[in-house]
Amino acid sequence: MPMRDQHSLGYLLHHTASVYRRVMGSHTKAFDLTPEQFGLLVNLRMKDGISQKKLAEQMYKDQATTGKIIEKLEAKGLIKRSPDPVDRRAFLLYMTEEAERILDQLAPWEADTRARALRGISDEELELFERVIAKMHDNLQD
Repeated sequence: MPMRDQHSLGYLLHHTASVYRRVMGSHTKAFDLTPEQFGLLVNLRMKDGISQKKLAEQMYKDQATTGKIIEKLEAKGLIKRSPDPVDRRAFLLYMTEEAERILDQLAPWEADTRARALRGISDEELELFERVIAKMHDNLQD
């Protein structure tokens, strides 16, 4: 593999993620969403009713950056905030039906992008890759 000699592991990971985001961004753009906004909605769909703080942690972003994304999505009518009954200083975030509809429409594009990225990669190679990436992630969390 010529790229192994030319680039660091960090570069390869970052560059691959950037290309993946750019391809997905070409699809999310039609719905007036950035890849980051799309990612936030996907994360929120997995855990609707989450606090901004927990969502920021889940997305590995700081609260201020996450807050800006939330404000834009709220202005677009794609998420709503409700006061947290346990912590009066916090809000819980919920997706709107419009956001659900958009994510459903983007699902085929997301599946196509994933299939395109995984073309020529066997199930065994993918399983190994996922295990290695998970180990790297865990190692760096220490």
